[in-house]
Amino acid sequence: MAAPDQFETLFREFLNGSLTRRQAMLRGAGLGVGAAVVGALPVGRSGSNAALAQDGAPKPGGVLTMGMQSDPGGLDPQKQSLTALWHVVEHIYSRLTKVEPDLSIAPELAESWEISEDGLTYTFKLHQGVKFHNGREVVAGDVKYSYERLVDPAMASPSAADLLSMAGVEAPDNYTVVLTLKARDASILANLAAQSCIIIPKEVVEQNGDLAQVAVGSGPFAFKEYVPNTQITLERNPDYFEEGLPYLDGVELLIAAEDTSRTAALVQGSVDFIEYVPPKDIELLQGDSSIVLAGHSIQQIRMIGFNLRKEPFNNVKVRQAINAVVNRDDIVAASLQGHGTTTDIPFSQDFWPALKREVPPPDVEKAKQLMTEAGYADGFKTSITTWAEYGTIKDAAVVVQEQLKQIGIDAELNALPTGEMGQVVYVDFDFDMAVTGTSGFVDPHGVMLDFKTGESGNFVGYSNPEVDKLIDAGIAETDQAKRAEIYQQIQEILLQDLPWVNLLIGQQYEAMKTYVKGYEHIPTGSNLKVREVWLDK
Repeated sequence: MAAPDQFETLFREFLNGSLTRRQAMLRGAGLGVGAAVVGALPVGRSGSNAALAQDGAPKPGGVLTMGMQSDPGGLDPQKQSLTALWHVVEHIYSRLTKVEPDLSIAPELAESWEISEDGLTYTFKLHQGVKFHNGREVVAGDVKYSYERLVDPAMASPSAADLLSMAGVEAPDNYTVVLTLKARDASILANLAAQSCIIIPKEVVEQNGDLAQVAVGSGPFAFKEYVPNTQITLERNPDYFEEGLPYLDGVELLIAAEDTSRTAALVQGSVDFIEYVPPKDIELLQGDSSIVLAGHSIQQIRMIGFNLRKEPFNNVKVRQAINAVVNRDDIVAASLQGHGTTTDIPFSQDFWPALKREVPPPDVEKAKQLMTEAGYADGFKTSITTWAEYGTIKDAAVVVQEQLKQIGIDAELNALPTGEMGQVVYVDFDFDMAVTGTSGFVDPHGVMLDFKTGESGNFVGYSNPEVDKLIDAGIAETDQAKRAEIYQQIQEILLQDLPWVNLLIGQQYEAMKTYVKGYEHIPTGSNLKVREVWLDK
């Protein structure tokens, strides 16, 4: 039998999310702790699968109210690339593939697929009888239309790079999709799970001109109403093709951008579930017996992006000076209350392509010397653009603003609402520095592509031919160890060129009342598992 301190360690690792319930049971078995004992562990105040415990069979019915951090700014994920928008459309639409909580890729609309020996042709067989919310069957031609719409230059989609490797897509019959690639692409199945790759009925686009205010998909919930900056209402799709799902009659997504109001709404019971638990409230919610947390790990990076099209940020020594002066520990402490990890590369150290290294401490004197060498010994005036509705990112920007004063950089803070931020920074490129981030990536290629010359996600305007070649090599390589070596070479170069100054990787939790059952955290930040939620009340 395990010693008391061994069981205590096991217990703590389960509660803090380091172990899932299944992992805890396996570990407990190895220690001689019976399954019944481990199974009696409380549904943790946090943990990646904390809300999975189900007391009995799922109960159909009820409406889940969710407190959301930000307004989606529209309803067309092929026109905008915003996380807040993805958290709406993932419930309405289907894709060929989907991401599971362990970051594996599983079929969604695709029943199966085959890959040619040369890796250039993917043949998908679709589920038959799947219906759009307007009653029409989903067929292969809809996949062809949706993918071609995404990459159409006239769309100018910021997510067009998700299908960058696509040479063409055909629908030889109603249930077969043939995707041909320009070159081998190790990330393509993960990319097809992106919200930009939703399957859309052509007639809805033609009837409405676009999808800004309407959404007709084949997902578990049908769109009913969108009141900007207030709420989105979804209803159960009775014809959803995954048998028995969803359990809920509907979902109400209530916009609660202010962190305190989102937490208060959950504590008071005016919502059942909140996303993006504010770091300052994690301990508070962990201590509330009516609430359970799910989460911890997240595929995310927060950084300073420089507009390299502008002076003085086209001067690498200025960028190096800023990198040297930022104190990442202080940024994590102030913006995440310590619930995060400092980094100067775009990946967490436990993600397979990460360059293994320690983050150097700030060096103000080195930063001042670099500013002098760059010709800005007395500093300069500039601006920092950031998100008004993402409190942790905005808080990080405030700390960066203060730290830059040490080397004479006087930066005005410009916090913009979601829709405006997306337009100003990612479409118009009308910024000096942007404290922002990216998240939800499954394959590293999605982040690496943001550094490739001319790509839609390369909002900073970075260009390095050597990096371009390495990005191409990385996506063509199917051996993960060799891919990791390539991506580590890229990270070494980026540490010198510094188109971004990477700051931190946060922890992300969702919180819900204990009667919310069946939810599972996905490290991309997706709430896709809402389709499996049921209410035990």
